[in-house]
Amino acid sequence: METSESGNQPWKVLIVDDEPEIHILTRTVLKEVQFDDRPLLFLSAYDGPGTRKILEEESDIALILMDVVMEEDDTGLELIRYIREDLGNRLTRIILRTGAPGEAPEKRIIIDYEINDYKEKIDLTTPRLFTSVIKSLRNYRDLKRLRGINSELEESRESLTGVIRTSSKLFSSQTIGGFLGELVLQAAIMLNRRGQILIFNQAEKIIVAGEAVDESLLQEILELPDGLESNSDIAVVGDYFIGRLTASNESDIFLCCDGCKSINADEMQMLEIFFSNVNIVYKNLSLKNEALSTQSEMIGLLGDIIENRSQELLGHEARVSEYAVIIARKLGFSEEDIVILRDAVRLHDTGKIGIFDSILKKPGPLSSEEFELMKNHTTIGYEILRFSSRKLFQMAAIIAWEHHERWDGKGYPRGLAGEQIHPLGRITCIVDVFDALSSERVYRKAWDFEKTIQYIKDGRDTQFDPQMVDFFLEEQDRIREILARDMD
Repeated sequence: METSESGNQPWKVLIVDDEPEIHILTRTVLKEVQFDDRPLLFLSAYDGPGTRKILEEESDIALILMDVVMEEDDTGLELIRYIREDLGNRLTRIILRTGAPGEAPEKRIIIDYEINDYKEKIDLTTPRLFTSVIKSLRNYRDLKRLRGINSELEESRESLTGVIRTSSKLFSSQTIGGFLGELVLQAAIMLNRRGQILIFNQAEKIIVAGEAVDESLLQEILELPDGLESNSDIAVVGDYFIGRLTASNESDIFLCCDGCKSINADEMQMLEIFFSNVNIVYKNLSLKNEALSTQSEMIGLLGDIIENRSQELLGHEARVSEYAVIIARKLGFSEEDIVILRDAVRLHDTGKIGIFDSILKKPGPLSSEEFELMKNHTTIGYEILRFSSRKLFQMAAIIAWEHHERWDGKGYPRGLAGEQIHPLGRITCIVDVFDALSSERVYRKAWDFEKTIQYIKDGRDTQFDPQMVDFFLEEQDRIREILARDMD
């Protein structure tokens, strides 16, 4: 059985004819007609302008019974063009009626005009008119249903496109911190910015992304995951939306947004797809993070081995790394490159592995011959590191080779000057010198902070890149904190 999609709302039927008796006859013949348990509602127009006015006011007319000849011989035909072309209405069904078929031949009309039926008025007896009207209404209903389905499909397509577009920004994240920050922004889009969005670690009872909240609200938020089913990544708990992020090597973290009680089933389906993608990114970044942590640990051990050959420089590699990151951020390095740089700088003295202990551990200044041999540590380090295809070791090779070059071209091993020196070499040059002067040697005491800073200032435009000096001085308070922490 066919069922109504609009309750008992009547089907609107517009009668367009300049003969009032045709209106009366049509209404009389069709007054008892119903389709899909819905009656007919008749509208009447007697000329072109009156028809246009009704068409502008009524957007859901199901059927038009249109006369051909009214104030002009082609008034009905011009109205059809107006409906189909000007109004862009191809949904309303049109039955063209004529009392003089010779004036509007059926074959030409059907070919040239987008109508659904063509009848002579004398043919519109009760059964014929009934059949034509029911067929047109059924056609209108089915087209409207199809348009609704297409609209739903288009909305679904747009929603899925939105999920893909939003997810793709997350897939470009290189670090977990960057990913969580981006997730807050993209979740706001997916949730139509319903409320405040927070990402929190329930196990550690902390907010890891989003705005801070007071203690009472934090406690309420921390209890929300208890309402999430074990086999689901998303849920609406009270007024909150909750999404879970899981990775085998990390504790679960959760995203919550308030004001989400009104989320409907379709939105939940899109959010489920979105969080499925979110979890893929989180798992991949967690694995990458674990690999990077292992890599950093191994590089730290290698740095310790190098430092252990010069006992007075313990902690030097780690401090230089921290200083370099500070300047790299000022230069606008990406988060991915900063993560790599942090480890690469720790390998800047790798070449000292190839320097004799008698030189490396000499308790006093080096002779000119010994200093020439010491210079070789830059080239040795480069040769050790340069054959790797990994970005970390490629960066480390450049740093090892160029961190003793000078802005004025009087450095070593190649005497590069100015921007011939790679930015990585220029960064490491200034932070390496600063930490070396700030550290105690067998043959001298460590310089105090102010004296070391003055040396850096004096080296602007000669030993050091002037821009690097400016950035270093802008961040000297942070650098002082790192140095003081390690020297305590």
